[in-house]
Amino acid sequence: MVPGRRGFLRLAGGAGSVVVAGCGSGGSTPAVEVPASASSDEPISIDVRGVAPHGRVTLRSRARDRGGTAWGASAVFETGPDGTVTVGNQHPVDGRYYDRADPMGLFWSMRPTEMDPAEPLPPDVRFVPPEPSFDVTLAVEMDGRTLAEATTTRVLYDPGVERVATGPADLVGAAFLPPGEGPAPGVIHLHGAGGTPFYGLARQLASRGFATLALRYFGEPEPLPDSLLEVPVKYVERAISWFRRRERVADGGIGLFGFSRGGPLALLAATLSDAVGAVVGWVPSGVVYEGLGPGRSPAGASAWTIDGDPVPYLELAAADLGPPPTPGLPLFEPPLENASRARLEAATVPVEAVDAPIYLASATDDRRWPSPELCRRAIDRLDGADSRHAYRHDAFEGAGHFLFPPFLPTAGTTRNSTHRFGGRPAANARANAAAWARTRSFLARSLPSR
Repeated sequence: MVPGRRGFLRLAGGAGSVVVAGCGSGGSTPAVEVPASASSDEPISIDVRGVAPHGRVTLRSRARDRGGTAWGASAVFETGPDGTVTVGNQHPVDGRYYDRADPMGLFWSMRPTEMDPAEPLPPDVRFVPPEPSFDVTLAVEMDGRTLAEATTTRVLYDPGVERVATGPADLVGAAFLPPGEGPAPGVIHLHGAGGTPFYGLARQLASRGFATLALRYFGEPEPLPDSLLEVPVKYVERAISWFRRRERVADGGIGLFGFSRGGPLALLAATLSDAVGAVVGWVPSGVVYEGLGPGRSPAGASAWTIDGDPVPYLELAAADLGPPPTPGLPLFEPPLENASRARLEAATVPVEAVDAPIYLASATDDRRWPSPELCRRAIDRLDGADSRHAYRHDAFEGAGHFLFPPFLPTAGTTRNSTHRFGGRPAANARANAAAWARTRSFLARSLPSR
């Protein structure tokens, strides 16, 4: 059973109120009230009390990433007649986010404090959180004076999560088991074209009660393919077979959760195995494309094979993209638009053969590939199948390719002159929160728990 928020907060150190008082007026004591700690994927309440009524206060957040870089954000609020601000219920009147009330706006809108806020971030500047937790300090200011501060700890994963090796030499990755001794629903996560397993995400899923295997399917070490080229789909089947035999994994179907290029791999594997109980794709594709060779160059062959035979695919378009990082759309859109009906049909994953519910999350400003259209190709096949198939597709408006568990800063994942992922900070933050919550709920409903 997936633990509720209250149970996880007990493991994370409890839900309490941290108040650091400042100097107030009129006999009141200014304070910022936040939980002492909370899971990093859950929203928290932020309340300001004891300040002057009908005034304006600035609330600032600050944190440090794994490399020690300082990040921060700010927003201006109008205080009520009782001298309070409830961040989750109030629109800021100014600041980095102010289009709506958002309890976590001061978290996801943080940027490196020493960089010009008007300039796009350099390539690959993203907030990588310290593990297993990090602190965010919130300060309230009025008339240039700091009135109060409070610090809340964001817990990335339950300290009771156990990491175990995959065991067989031909399976590469790591499994993460929830705290406790009983069986838990099993999920296999498949990374994207970057080639790196998402261990952080796997730990977070394990913290929520899912036994999770983060599986590497190309790159080092041997015997994996060196690149995203002719990867055997049956490799995932072997991983499913090994994972199902673990004592801590519940009997029944295994969930497959693919990100980006891992999405079509999850869908293809689900067409071959009756041991799949659910399929999740984040910014995935229902269409198979050409693989990638060294340096991520087009490989002239399929990304995947089944029983040694290449899976039919669309060739990537020839495009002069310039130096990286660059958008990938010029590679992926022309083949989708120009392929013959027969070739496109052959390259589309036969998702109607998947005997499991499917959840797909795409992004309308995806700059890597056109994920909403690529999802629609799969859904058209599901809708055209003789039997009714259980699926859901969310196309997140204005969001980009870089989906990840919520409430971490989205700066560095957006659409601007130096990044290739797409989206705007607020749209990406909303997509992260919704996709994560719906994925957890979908997997909990679809997979056996014992």
